[in-house]
Amino acid sequence: MNQALSESEVLAILDKENFQKVKLAVTDMDGILRGKSVHVDKFKSIIKDGFGFGFCNVVLGWDCGDVCYENSDYTGWHSGYPDALVKLDLGTMRHIPWDRNTPFFLGDFYQTDGLKPLGICPRNLLKRVLT
Repeated sequence: MNQALSESEVLAILDKENFQKVKLAVTDMDGILRGKSVHVDKFKSIIKDGFGFGFCNVVLGWDCGDVCYENSDYTGWHSGYPDALVKLDLGTMRHIPWDRNTPFFLGDFYQTDGLKPLGICPRNLLKRVLT
């Protein structure tokens, strides 16, 4: 994994190129990227506060065809599919060449307190396996 850029380094890159949007993504249970585009000002507020942003936890409870699992304890109709906390990994910064070089970042799911990685997040599982 790449070494994380500092917040100030990321902000300098964004300001230098005058980007209007940033793409953010997480991986679902099948390793498929699920993402959203945010305005650059929203992105700046996400990294400045350091706490992260909300992303619907349904991606941790459906298959590659977007069909919800019936036996999921973590998420489902019983929980109402709330947002889960995602923190960005600034070391994953890339530019998407076919989308005007839009900046792109991967995020990891965290417990609601923001201190502990969420155990069922595929990227967090991979990190545990690698260490």
